[in-house]
Amino acid sequence: MDLEYKPVVHLYIAEKELDVFPYFTKLLEEGFIRKAEYSEFIEDEDDAELYEQYFSQLYEEMRKYLEIKGSNKQIEKLAIPKGQTIYTYRRAAMSLGDVYMILMAFFMRLPIILSEDGDIEFLRSVAKRKISSDSYNLDIYNVIALITMIAQKEDTTFTKKELEKVMLGVKESARLSEVKQAWRESHSNA
Repeated sequence: MDLEYKPVVHLYIAEKELDVFPYFTKLLEEGFIRKAEYSEFIEDEDDAELYEQYFSQLYEEMRKYLEIKGSNKQIEKLAIPKGQTIYTYRRAAMSLGDVYMILMAFFMRLPIILSEDGDIEFLRSVAKRKISSDSYNLDIYNVIALITMIAQKEDTTFTKKELEKVMLGVKESARLSEVKQAWRESHSNA
């Protein structure tokens, strides 16, 4: 099925986080997902300076929130080693991918981010407070919320069976009834 759009993933996330999943590499190779290069959303030195400034601010906001919340997911203050930049630095369990993802969406004016992060409500909150404006709004959904929204859409091009298959494919069979209920409410003849 051709949806006339292609999901995009941030370069950092593709190369530093999702590269361990063979199916992700296959999705990239077969063109189902596109990896965005920095040059697509950082056009000049002013953009780069703004991106780097926002990066530090968003990261620190996340770090403080997790600390105050007493979250199991504690992250350290950002201390990029000499000789590295925000573009080259990698350290596991620091939520850097979340920051990269939000900033890419903002700079590219993407309306939706899909995330399976446990702190999705927090990511929504940060996005709303820090980068949303009258002319731009970023929504963040997990796969269940997105599939439910599709099921509720009366003129969706997906069939009920296709949505059920996706739910089973992402190992969410326990929540399949939510999607079926959303479908029934919006498609009275189904």
